[in-house]
Amino acid sequence: MTFDTIITGGRVVDGTGSPAFHADLGILDGRIAAIGKLDHAEARQLIDAEGRIVAPGHVTQHSHYDVALFWDPYCSNSGENGVTTVVNANCGFGLAPVRRADRERIMSMLETTEQIPVSHQRAALPWDWEGFPQYLERIERLRKGVNVLTYLPLNQLLVYVMGVDAAKTRRPTGEEMEAMHGLINEAMDAGAIGISMSVMGAEGNSHLDCDGTPMPTDVIAHDVILDIGRAVARRGEGVIQMLSHIVTYGDRSISERMAEMAKGSGARVMHNSFLPVDALPQRPDEDLAWLQGLRDRGCDVTVSCMVNRGWLESDIRQLDVLAGQLAGVRDICACRSDEELTRLIRDGEFRRRFAQEYATRGPAHGAGLEGQTVIDVGGAPELTRFLDRTLGSIAREQGRSAVEVMLDLALGSKLALLLKSGQITATDPRQAVRYMRHAAVVAGGSDGGAHTKSFGMGHYPTDLLIWLVRDEKLLTLEDMHFQLSLKSARSVQIYDRGALVPGYWADILIYGLSDLYFDRRRYDVVHDMPNGDWRRKGRAGGYEYILVNGVVTHRRDTPTGATPGRLARVSSDRRRPRSMAPAGAGRLRLA
Repeated sequence: MTFDTIITGGRVVDGTGSPAFHADLGILDGRIAAIGKLDHAEARQLIDAEGRIVAPGHVTQHSHYDVALFWDPYCSNSGENGVTTVVNANCGFGLAPVRRADRERIMSMLETTEQIPVSHQRAALPWDWEGFPQYLERIERLRKGVNVLTYLPLNQLLVYVMGVDAAKTRRPTGEEMEAMHGLINEAMDAGAIGISMSVMGAEGNSHLDCDGTPMPTDVIAHDVILDIGRAVARRGEGVIQMLSHIVTYGDRSISERMAEMAKGSGARVMHNSFLPVDALPQRPDEDLAWLQGLRDRGCDVTVSCMVNRGWLESDIRQLDVLAGQLAGVRDICACRSDEELTRLIRDGEFRRRFAQEYATRGPAHGAGLEGQTVIDVGGAPELTRFLDRTLGSIAREQGRSAVEVMLDLALGSKLALLLKSGQITATDPRQAVRYMRHAAVVAGGSDGGAHTKSFGMGHYPTDLLIWLVRDEKLLTLEDMHFQLSLKSARSVQIYDRGALVPGYWADILIYGLSDLYFDRRRYDVVHDMPNGDWRRKGRAGGYEYILVNGVVTHRRDTPTGATPGRLARVSSDRRRPRSMAPAGAGRLRLA
């Protein structure tokens, strides 16, 4: 047999959780064709993996690269960190279906919910689609350095069928519900993996529309949400992704009700999210008991859990990612000019109200405002003494609240104040492992493509390999690659990716564990967005080779220019037998 590529001499960690072993891998037509001793076989390309780990590409089940795909085929910084498959349009936000008259409104929704600037969208999106099948055809034609799956986002569906105002103020009619069911089936026939939604309620929710009101899915009645979800359950396949609860905000009873409704159908509920925090050490027990109770009742529910060591870097305008559930933060983010913002944070009544709200409700995650470290004051000499100190330590020293300290530093620095959060998730690595040990908890969820002015966490698999395998030694390589690849793939019903077994697509990493790196001091600021705009990006990587569908896309952190990524379709892209007929000859050795 002649293969397209043979990877020789590596230590194979196949992603199934089975013990690692030494073997060669033969790749043909983008898939793994053979595993074993292949030293007598021929191949067009030979990759020497001696002394390195050969593992499946990472699969992230929660990303927002919907817009970024139109200018960045590798979905940086996921692509260079071994992520070979992304799942887009999470939380009910995406790009289709959309009528021409609603395009500006939809772009504004993405700006206020996922912090994807309208200017970027206008520069990148061709808008040569209306319906979801047309949109998927457009994604199919895009150059892609990763594989892409996508949900049908429920906010866009509601707006398309009912209009924005009606979707927020009344129940759908019988005809409108029938139309939505028809569009869900049409989208899934075309390749959508299911539907996604944010159902966090009107209060305590950081997802706001461009006019400051809640998004349609956050105010629609729960029984209506269940009726819409029935379209997926009746198909007997697909995923219903629901953001209904984060730490102490939201109401996860709607996830319970959806899981009960879909029980036994073949459809899965992906609940978002678990997020361990230091302030609530009892949460793992509570969360896992809730999840196991549902599983024991026969409900097919999995949970996305963020456990990596991410942080936020925010100026006063970007606090919505840190604490967008607070009305005071919403008021700040609603300001459209520096003058308006300055007037607001000088206003005594606003300051009193904001401080009282924060004292009552507290942070949504992490160390809250008290844990924010001052990393820039715009060069104001009278404020430099506060650099590298937390708002909490300054507040204690001055006998004031962290809110008052933050607002004064913002004023004194002429709005140049920049804060770095502590670790968003619990710092105890045993909490991360406790969640990951549960069969129905899926680690990851980079939010890649969104919130780019505050963080870039597409590198989370690299972080987890370094933190929990190399440094803390709490998980084996076999454990971790199962968590990052096959478990994540199966959570969204992908059955032919995430493992190195014959017949699966050849999404492959070749690396040395000691070569991986992740700089936790600061995010890089890179100017690679449309119109030369900037984003924050984790400084991480270290993979020798990354292959997508059998083609090398990155070599030592650098993209090769190859774009072999595919649009994966839930209904029509299941694993199929493949011919392994010999083809061609000759070898090209890559050192």
